[in-house]
Amino acid sequence: MKRSKTAIFATALGVLAVASGIGLYCAVGSSASQPAGKPIIIGAPLSTQYLYGWAAQRGMVLAVEEINARGGVLVGGVRRPLALEVLDTRDLEPGVPLSEALLVVERLILEKKAAALVGGPVRSEAALAAMDLIAKHKKISILTTGALTPAYHRRVAENYEKYKYLFRITSEAGQLAKEAIDLLDSLRQADGFDRIFIMVQDVAHARAIGGLVAKGLEPKGWKVLGNEVYPTGALDYSTGLLKAKDQGAQILFVWMDHPETATWSSSGTISRFPSCRSPGSPVWSSNREPGHRAAGPWPTGWLRRLTRGMPLPMRPLSR
Repeated sequence: MKRSKTAIFATALGVLAVASGIGLYCAVGSSASQPAGKPIIIGAPLSTQYLYGWAAQRGMVLAVEEINARGGVLVGGVRRPLALEVLDTRDLEPGVPLSEALLVVERLILEKKAAALVGGPVRSEAALAAMDLIAKHKKISILTTGALTPAYHRRVAENYEKYKYLFRITSEAGQLAKEAIDLLDSLRQADGFDRIFIMVQDVAHARAIGGLVAKGLEPKGWKVLGNEVYPTGALDYSTGLLKAKDQGAQILFVWMDHPETATWSSSGTISRFPSCRSPGSPVWSSNREPGHRAAGPWPTGWLRRLTRGMPLPMRPLSR
């Protein structure tokens, strides 16, 4: 049976409340009675100018509103409302130092008096850097968006006593790379594609996924023609596109999460390659359409695999 978003969020907060010393009993109110106790503050360190941040923030706001409308949570016989404190870590923005995210986490703990942290930091590097700070203050932390590095759960496993209050419910780079390899090899078997060019963002999880995909595909008979790395915020991807085109790539594997990738569909990038149609990431593929004037095969279709929900146009692969 599916549980409601409210029930799932409340269950997590119940665990947070108990482990944070708020009380020995915590449950969602089943009536519309108004909570009267002191608010339980939930801190949310998020990169709020980006999808991973503002989408998570909207979900949290909705959940808190629903829980409070039902009477808040019951702690030690007293109904207490939830109070959400969201601060912008800016950790997804280009050129912002990790110290910015650490200061936000520290401010939520010391200034906002958060009983627990939910959400981020979002970027893997920032999430890893914040682990010691969160563990020092013995705060529960549940990463719910981003933070795809496998190093996070490895550190918890290696020093469980120190990091036992840190949790993550997102996927991780190794699993996502495996899914990509399986998908790509199904295309090889079904359509004969075997030439791929990789383009990734210069952040930990994307570099790792690019490397793992290349390593996993080569033994399966794939020719990995190149691996271009672009800084966060990059606007021009023509170098990689030209290399891929010149080498006869049938599939372009793109793994990036910055919004500047929207330029793929702008006149500044994609229009230089008339056979390219709709933007997609991380995989787009196909041969040229019949009658296309460009010499040799070149991608004309896009296949998008999302790690987070985002509406984008798709068109099927043409064989």
